[in-house]
Amino acid sequence: MHTMKRGDFMIIVLVLLLAGSIYGVKWMNTRGEHYAQGDLKAVITVNGKTYKTIALTKEEQTIEIKTKFGHNTLKVYDYGIQMTYSDAPLPIAMEMGFISRPKQQIICIPARLMVEVINPHKSVDDDEELDAVI
Repeated sequence: MHTMKRGDFMIIVLVLLLAGSIYGVKWMNTRGEHYAQGDLKAVITVNGKTYKTIALTKEEQTIEIKTKFGHNTLKVYDYGIQMTYSDAPLPIAMEMGFISRPKQQIICIPARLMVEVINPHKSVDDDEELDAVI
């Protein structure tokens, strides 16, 4: 039987504090953003270029995306968006679920597809994100 030593306990506490502080910073950054339901939009990009921008409404809409990179289906409903079909070998993007808040994303790497929820009424000057893509 192995007993926990003081050093083990300190490492666990430090990891939990680090994880909590990262989550806290993310929560503080998104907490101050004000928007009303129906204000948000989803920007769909394929291979780094804007494919379509769509308003996130309560009404149900289906968006078929067929490109040389693959076939994907998105469903807009309840002021959010979700991927419902992907022909990717591992359809991980479908597991990303329903997104409905600014800065949330769905990414399908084989199809080179990204869906990001944005707040078009937010000032560009308020955005402190890096302007880089890796």
